[in-house]
Amino acid sequence: MQYIGIDFGTTNTSVVWVNDDEYGRRITPLGENGEYPFSSIVAIPKDGGKLMFGRKVREQRLELAETHEVHTSMKSFLGTSESFVVGETRYYPKDITIAFLRHIKEYVKQNHDIDITAASFAFPVDFSSEARRELHEAAKNAGIEVRAFVSESTAAYIANRAEGRAFSKVMVLDWGGGTLDISILRLTGTSIHEISVWGDHIGGDDIDRELAERIHAKIASDSQISGGRFEDMRPDERDQMIMRCEEAKISISDDGEDYPLTVRNYGTYGTKNTTITEEQFNSIVEPIIRARILKAINDALNKAGGLAPASIDGVVVVGGSCNLRLFEYAVTNLFKNARIIVPEKLQWSTATGAALMQIIGGNFRLSDMVGVKLSDDSIFEILPKGCAINEPIDPITFSLTEDALDARFIFTDSTGNSIYVKKSVPTKGFLKEELVLSAEIGTDQIARININNNNFGNENKNTLVELNKLTFHYDITALGETD
Repeated sequence: MQYIGIDFGTTNTSVVWVNDDEYGRRITPLGENGEYPFSSIVAIPKDGGKLMFGRKVREQRLELAETHEVHTSMKSFLGTSESFVVGETRYYPKDITIAFLRHIKEYVKQNHDIDITAASFAFPVDFSSEARRELHEAAKNAGIEVRAFVSESTAAYIANRAEGRAFSKVMVLDWGGGTLDISILRLTGTSIHEISVWGDHIGGDDIDRELAERIHAKIASDSQISGGRFEDMRPDERDQMIMRCEEAKISISDDGEDYPLTVRNYGTYGTKNTTITEEQFNSIVEPIIRARILKAINDALNKAGGLAPASIDGVVVVGGSCNLRLFEYAVTNLFKNARIIVPEKLQWSTATGAALMQIIGGNFRLSDMVGVKLSDDSIFEILPKGCAINEPIDPITFSLTEDALDARFIFTDSTGNSIYVKKSVPTKGFLKEELVLSAEIGTDQIARININNNNFGNENKNTLVELNKLTFHYDITALGETD
């Protein structure tokens, strides 16, 4: 059997082919030039025409800026109302994603002689239901059947389970270009229990942007030209500065030395040369690590029942941004007792785990129940622990206990401390008014809860609540021996 896993990333998109037959299991990255993930960048022609994607666009983005608008981080706009007008054409993120996935299919077919007709996708923990739906629709329109969804951080562990099998509790930190995704896993035999998942929209792209704005301000000050803010520069000028700052980030992270930066034809400033020191760079990264990364880790530990860092046996670190020295230092310092695991092919781990999800199949279930917190602070179970996907529960009837004009539902986990969402449902306001609740978990790992009030007739009687950040239990017996 053959399986494809896709990690659709903010900066890069990784595609992995897993061939599982009588000769064993072979894992092959399907990248550009045989070794690089696909660059998640698009060049849109100003006069219409075919969109351009991939590493060629990234390498030629300055030259292409004259005839194209270059956009990055398209993934972050999925599920939103954002659109882009280039020339006389309006482009929507889902349509660009469709074209990008078609580009990947064509490239893989031409260069690897593999047809991508079905795949599993990894997604950020915080990916909204709208974003997941649009990704699913984009894949379908590109000719790719979505076989499974899995959170990026858990997928990364599945791919590297051989390294973590000796541990009981493992944290996975997947820090990429746009998001930080965290899974805390309890491991027992061939079972993986997610006891906490967490995410934040912070990534390497944010560092590039912050650095670009700082350097722009320095150039404006040194030149004594009142040229305005970074936002006032032309898109191609901003893009050049961000690209140079990304190069500086990578260089300083690799060798720890100051970086000489040159921007050419930078608006009224002309060609400018400056130096980004390691101290300047660290002054941007350190607050992000402290205020966002360490906070997210702490939130994930708290959601797992208030775990202490010392209770974590191993930390798996993946994603393009995990090479930052201050990030490495912060993780090592926080988890002093844990083994830090950095996979050799860290940019391919998540896609590999997504592919392996097809072998696991439907052998995953809710690892903690979802309930409604009642007025006496007790928890009424809605979706039980062990609930499988695509298995609707029997309808549950609730009644008002006071003559209010709304019913307030608080959806939480078994502890009552981790609240998924609060929802106010309109009511007529008479005692014993009945509201009927039904629920089901979709293949996209979103719980959809429908609350029906027949007292409103045919209008406004249904309220839909969608919950993400659910935790699941995976039985990986089907994977056999670890790779």
